[in-house]
Amino acid sequence: MADKINKILEMNKSKKVVLAPMAGITDGEFCKQFKNMFAIATLGGYNIDLTTYEAGLKIEQRGRKEFLIDLNNFNEYIVDQIKKARESNSLVSVNVRFFDIEEAYERLEVIAKHADVIEVNCHCRQREITSLGLGQELMRDVKRLERFLNEMNLLDVPIFLKIRLNYIPIDKLIKNLDVVKDYFTGLHVDCFYPGRPYADLSSLEILSDHFKDKVIIGNNSVDSLEKALEMLKYADFVSVARAVLNGKIDWIKEFNKMF
Repeated sequence: MADKINKILEMNKSKKVVLAPMAGITDGEFCKQFKNMFAIATLGGYNIDLTTYEAGLKIEQRGRKEFLIDLNNFNEYIVDQIKKARESNSLVSVNVRFFDIEEAYERLEVIAKHADVIEVNCHCRQREITSLGLGQELMRDVKRLERFLNEMNLLDVPIFLKIRLNYIPIDKLIKNLDVVKDYFTGLHVDCFYPGRPYADLSSLEILSDHFKDKVIIGNNSVDSLEKALEMLKYADFVSVARAVLNGKIDWIKEFNKMF
């Protein structure tokens, strides 16, 4: 485990940008296009038990993209996707959603064996997921999150949490994260700021100051060198999604040259 955490920290010296997960988009084929660009490429999010798979079907039926991988073939599929993503010369993280950890556990073991990070989705706001008490609802139901993370504690891989700011107050968010702080290595923080066209860097600063011993990835509205540098004041890495989809990546190349 220590070696795997050191690999992440070593990346922090040379690359500062993470490719964020995008449902139905960031598979291995997508990630491998961006060679030598990202510190971490994040696959997913993936639904890895029957309940979340069925929720994904409902999400797709109303027009949103999802990864709908036959659960019987998931292990073979994810090993292949991780292998392809490694062609980018990035570390590989896999973002996951599940309702029944006992059902999902064998798939988590396979991911842990082949990937560098497992990222637990505490971020999704699609009603089909939140109605299950998952996604961003996990930051309200910390007992459920603690049960999940306790079960995952034996996996030989760093665990990150993908979270969203401003869903619950920052003091409550920190209090709940403190309950499970011994179980996770990093926080992938969507600095969501309702009604604002920019990231909530004030809350990110509070969060990162409290969790100085954790890897912090800042996310939301990062699409330029200037915005990346501003967010990097309060994070170890910044992550990007829509900027990549929109082809705005030249600034990332310039950004990487700075480190």
